[in-house]
Amino acid sequence: MITLFKDPFFDVFDKVLETSYVGGSHPQVTISKNENDYTLLMVLPGLTKEDIKITTKDRLITISFEKEEKTDRRYFVGEFKKSYRLPENVKDKDIEGKFENGILELKLPIDKKKSLERSISLN
Repeated sequence: MITLFKDPFFDVFDKVLETSYVGGSHPQVTISKNENDYTLLMVLPGLTKEDIKITTKDRLITISFEKEEKTDRRYFVGEFKKSYRLPENVKDKDIEGKFENGILELKLPIDKKKSLERSISLN
């Protein structure tokens, strides 16, 4: 599995797309790729799967949450929103996700038909 921390494809979108997180630091994100899919892991401690919203539109995947907690001693409000442009070879209709022990895992399957390299002959 190749880790894409240094992949310029993802680096550009981290800088271009706005990220906001009120109430703490930015969640840790790891994106990796193998021959079948991209895997996105995001560390979101203290949240439940009901707190997290994931949407796709116009080849963008957006992960967001809004959390409000109120107790006798404290009041906490936190929100976060992060978007990534999906590569052309991702089958966005087949994206799967799970949330377990504070870790969000998204599997973005690769459409191998779009990934094939072909040779172009010149006249």
